[in-house]
Order: sequence, then C-alpha cells, then structure tokens
Amino acid sequence: MATPESNHRSSLDRFLGVFAEVHSGEGLTALLLALNVFLILMAYYILKPVREALILGEGSAELKTYMSAGQVIVLAFVVPLYAKLVASRPRMRLINIVTAFFTACLVVFYFLAQIGVPLAIPFFIWIGVFSLMIVAQFWSFANVIYDKSEGERLFAIVGFGASLGAVFGARIADRLIEPLGIYQLLLLGAAVLANAVPAYRAVRIDPVRALRN
Repeated sequence: MATPESNHRSSLDRFLGVFAEVHSGEGLTALLLALNVFLILMAYYILKPVREALILGEGSAELKTYMSAGQVIVLAFVVPLYAKLVASRPRMRLINIVTAFFTACLVVFYFLAQIGVPLAIPFFIWIGVFSLMIVAQFWSFANVIYDKSEGERLFAIVGFGASLGAVFGARIADRLIEPLGIYQLLLLGAAVLANAVPAYRAVRIDPVRALRN
C-alpha cells in the first residue's frame, strides 16, 4: 500500500529508492553529492599515475619513503591553517577557495614541466595534501547536509559515486597517459576538479543545520 510520503516522491526519488531508503525530496541532493565525490575521486585517480611516473622518471622508489615524511611535515602546517580558514570563512566560499587553489596548482605544475622544472618531489607532496584535504572537505560538507540517520540511509548512493569516480579516473588515466603524456593529465585533472564547484553550489543547504555544524 502506498503511503502519503511515497505519493510525494519524485521519479528520481523512486528510482534511487531501489538502491537506498530515499525519502521525498532527498533524491536530487543525494545524486548531486554522488556527482561531487565522483568528480573529486576521478580527478585524484587521473593524477595518481602522474605521481608514480614522475617518481620513477626523476627519482627512485626509495625516494617515496623520504617524501612521505615530507608530507607529514607539510600537513603539520597546512591542517592548522585550514582549521583557521574554516573558522573565518563561509563554507561555500572556503570550498571555492580551496578547490580553485588546487586547480590552479595543477596548471602551474603543467607550465613548470614545460620549462623543465623537476616536479617529482613537490608533486608527490602536493598530491598527498590534496588527497587528504579535498576529500575531507567533501565529507565535512556532506556532514552539514545530512544528520547521522540520513547519512546512514543515503551513504550507498554517495559511496557509489566515490567508487565510480575512482574506477573512471583510473581507466581514463590508463587509456590516455600513453597518447597524451603525463603532463596533459595534469590539465585534465584540473578540468575535472573545477567542475566539482558547480556540483557543490547546486546542493541546497539548510541554513539552520549549517549554523549547528
């Protein structure tokens, strides 16, 4: 028997309800969040082979051990700085700033590569910081959108977007790294990442819940 709530569910709500318990009006937001994390993970997995190619081309596998320690040191400075930005900036403005910063870094890396600047060490450290901050920023945003019970119900949809982004990103990198070269993948990753911003902005945030978080 149909319930009053089910009668008000959109076609999208009902379709996504096959995969998770989607209530009326929740489908679009869940889909936008899935798209968002899809783009973020796709960008990361496009860039990940660039890191490996640079390490093997400019250094050695052993160098990764030392650079991992470098990542920890850099993060020790970056995390407190990011915490201060969180406290002093509106959430969407901060997302715009952070995403624009990482996107611009990829363009800078590309042009540095064109003039022969070695990138293995700075890019390895950068992508470690990127992978931590950009994903943490997404889940922090999702925490504003959903409370615990909503997150548990709708995680399957959002998590599917993350898994699909990882698969697509890895497949794209595998197909394109040979014909395009590693440095063109930097620009492709930047383009994919930049498209996450409109996906963020399309999500409607409950202002009362945003203040609580």
